[in-house]
Amino acid sequence: MMNLNETAARHGFCVDRVRESEELHGKMVEMHHEKTGAQLVWVDNGEVNKTFCVAFKTLPEDSTGVFHILEHSVLCGSAKYPVREPFVELMKSSMATFLNAMTFPDKTIYPVSSRNEQDFLNLAEVYLDAVFAPRILQDPNIFYQEGWHIELDENGAPLYKGVVFNEMKGAMSDVDEQIYQKTLDVLFPDNCYGCNSGGDPKHIPDLTYEQFLRMYRRYYHPSNARIYLDGAVPLDKVLTLAEEYLSCFDRLDEKHEIPMQKPFAAEAEQAYEIGAEEDTADKTMLTLAKIVAPWSDTVRVTATEILFDVLTGSNDAPLKKALLATGKCQDVGMSLDNAMAQPYMMLTLRNIADGSEQELRQMIRDTVQQLVKTGLDKDALTASINSSEFSARQPGEPSGLLRCIHALDAWLYGGDPMQPLLSEERYQKLREMAAGDGFDRLMAELLLDESTMSIIRTVPSHTQGDELRAEETERLQAIQAAWTDADKEALRVQNEKLTAWQQTPDTAEQLATLPVLSLSEISADPLLIPAAEAQCGAAKVITHDLSMNGITIMHWYISLTDFTLDELKRLSILPELLGKLPTKRHDSLSLFQAIKRDIGKLTFQLRVMSRCAEMATPVLDVSCSVLDANVDKAAALVREILTETCFDDRARVQTLILQLSEMAKQKVISDGHRMAMYAASATMSAASAAREALNGLSACMVQKALAENFDAQYADFLALCERFSKDSAVQSRVTFSLSTNKALDPAAILSAYPVGTPIPDAAPYVSDLPAKCAYRIPSQISFASLGYDYRRAGKVYSGIARVMSNILSLSYLWNEVRVQGGAYGAGLNTSETGRMVTYSYRDPSPARTLGINRSMSKGLRDFVAGDERIDKYIISTVGESEPPLGSENQILVSDENLLCGITPEDLCRERAEMLSTTKDALLKWCGVLDQMAKDGGVCVIGHDGAIAACEKEDLTVL
Repeated sequence: MMNLNETAARHGFCVDRVRESEELHGKMVEMHHEKTGAQLVWVDNGEVNKTFCVAFKTLPEDSTGVFHILEHSVLCGSAKYPVREPFVELMKSSMATFLNAMTFPDKTIYPVSSRNEQDFLNLAEVYLDAVFAPRILQDPNIFYQEGWHIELDENGAPLYKGVVFNEMKGAMSDVDEQIYQKTLDVLFPDNCYGCNSGGDPKHIPDLTYEQFLRMYRRYYHPSNARIYLDGAVPLDKVLTLAEEYLSCFDRLDEKHEIPMQKPFAAEAEQAYEIGAEEDTADKTMLTLAKIVAPWSDTVRVTATEILFDVLTGSNDAPLKKALLATGKCQDVGMSLDNAMAQPYMMLTLRNIADGSEQELRQMIRDTVQQLVKTGLDKDALTASINSSEFSARQPGEPSGLLRCIHALDAWLYGGDPMQPLLSEERYQKLREMAAGDGFDRLMAELLLDESTMSIIRTVPSHTQGDELRAEETERLQAIQAAWTDADKEALRVQNEKLTAWQQTPDTAEQLATLPVLSLSEISADPLLIPAAEAQCGAAKVITHDLSMNGITIMHWYISLTDFTLDELKRLSILPELLGKLPTKRHDSLSLFQAIKRDIGKLTFQLRVMSRCAEMATPVLDVSCSVLDANVDKAAALVREILTETCFDDRARVQTLILQLSEMAKQKVISDGHRMAMYAASATMSAASAAREALNGLSACMVQKALAENFDAQYADFLALCERFSKDSAVQSRVTFSLSTNKALDPAAILSAYPVGTPIPDAAPYVSDLPAKCAYRIPSQISFASLGYDYRRAGKVYSGIARVMSNILSLSYLWNEVRVQGGAYGAGLNTSETGRMVTYSYRDPSPARTLGINRSMSKGLRDFVAGDERIDKYIISTVGESEPPLGSENQILVSDENLLCGITPEDLCRERAEMLSTTKDALLKWCGVLDQMAKDGGVCVIGHDGAIAACEKEDLTVL
């Protein structure tokens, strides 16, 4: 048995407190480093997936994004590991289950996790060296690449380049991000939260290299560090590593306190860009915001989240219903940000009618006053508390990282790191609040007291994007006009050095400094999730032998092969309606409350299964997670929703479709790389055609058309939904997945459905999208994709293809598109079902990126001809294939494998192929990449200028 005090003392640490916790399934150990004051917490719970994280309190003083740029930059080489990008080298060579870094408004964290002990220690050591001995102190090229620099284009015009600069251009093109940042700016003028911690593209170029280094030295110090450990970590070895770095520093006295913002009332207005074809009328977003509580009042914070769910969780929740009933706003949402010292709330009304602000604000007052007078519905409160508590007890994966982030919600501010991780006592107090008038009083304080309420108006503009681009151009032109000959020469030399640095590969000696696992340490056996198939009446049944801890998870996979591709596009709306419309037994509000009360989690998602290129099986996946005691109630509710939903409630359907259309528009801006991938692949196979119709641009365009022409299209849409309700939710079209430790007969659930008429297992689908297309969005940044199906080149799937994709993503595309091109992300995805598709994310030059995508064959040949070892890519490919999964996702992966015909034998063969991949085997895929370059589909999503620059692609603008 390890003696904690002795172990800690050997490495300069002192144990402060040890506490056992049933909720944490172990104990929490708290220590501090005696020389520097660095704090350490270890959640010793026996988890095989071990987590290590170094966190720093980082308090921005402006919106240059200095801590975001630091987050990127310290991972670009360090004293012990002098390679250009150790972070990427680890991605190439590690079995990491998590490997990243994150910037928050008041902290920056560097977490890693791995199941393999040696890999875990390797990751921890590289990260410690990165944060405490980075190369940024000697090499400004890192700052220029990750932050910003000026280059001259082919015409001699200046332009900004930089990974973070382009990332934030994309982020700030999202209207929700603009609302979020403006809200922080208005609420918190006197502390760090009023600054854009990610960086405002207008202010990022204000940051100098000298300021960058000054902020690093001030904040990246052990006295400001918190080290978090989770799982079955080898404590003695971890403390040995930590002491090696911490002992090099002396204690600093600066505490980096966050001054508490005194709440006040304020108003602000900003513009957001909309497309030239859109009308500006009735497109203003109105946000009401205020500070809710200090971080320490976790009961009030959680109560606020529950209150918001009761008030606006559905269209029939009382506050949202009253506001929508005015006809003066399209959607209403309430949210709470609690990952900060002063959690705050936002109530946002979307697309309000011009001139209606005062009427809507009065409706909020009137509705809340009436609710305070009558009292909130007790059943509604109970339902939302139940749902919140279920989610709190099922945190998902990576669970160690999530516990780390939650612990910092108190620990960062001098509080108890265990407090945010425990929920039992908190929910007991919340139930007591609900029994009395606690929630009524909270509602009045938050929504009727306007003395500390801020109002933010976000108004539409056709010219906002052009104005931002013009401002940037004018600023650059002014800078260029002021250059002396010496300035021009200095810039030329700086950029030559940067390009040379970017294009110079690491030497064998540099790469040898990084710790790498041996292939012999990698298991030849994949992790298999046990499953069994059976027939139950007319339905197929899948069962899983997993430890479920009192939870039952059910999936109804409902085949949609009797619907045409055009019908699938319209059915893309179905998941947004199910569970939100009334049924024959419940009105929509009581249904919403029943779901919250009796079901832990209920989702409706459209998926596509496929076993060959020419045929596919689109399905509606109805997923339900529920306490064992509530299985019968949950199953009855699901059957009711599937077979008795009232799609003829015209007004509610129209409201939901208008809301969905607005969400879809924003999704294309924020998730454009995924939409581009769907479109670029759409013409390549039946599965890709169906996937794009259900989830891609085609679905978005159909949703928009139905929202704009509802009266003309509603009858046909109603007929389609009623056909689904009548014909699809039947035993002969359902594959039922059941995972439970409860004695439960699937027949008892399935017998509630009619047998129905069987339909084909799969259907042919052919996309009507152009093979090369573009889609305009109001954004400062773009996305590009090249798609193919390798079966067209005569290839069958092999684990070698996964290794190839990993190599191209982490070497060729990373260096060409991200490092040199300035895009925030880029990669190549290859699936078992034929799809091979590239993506770029927040890309300043999609035309250039497509040219690079078409040169992947050369990139692969150059890799094969080079000296870089393939072993490390094999290791990371295996690691990537086995991410940490909770029960919910384990079941989904297992089900999808079965439905796509992927057997345990296939997975074992894939693992063997990965482990035996050679460079010669990779060369056999070069021909496929050449065919992809010649015949692949293309999609570019971006602003007019980006699309125009792709004129050689001959794109059809959708």
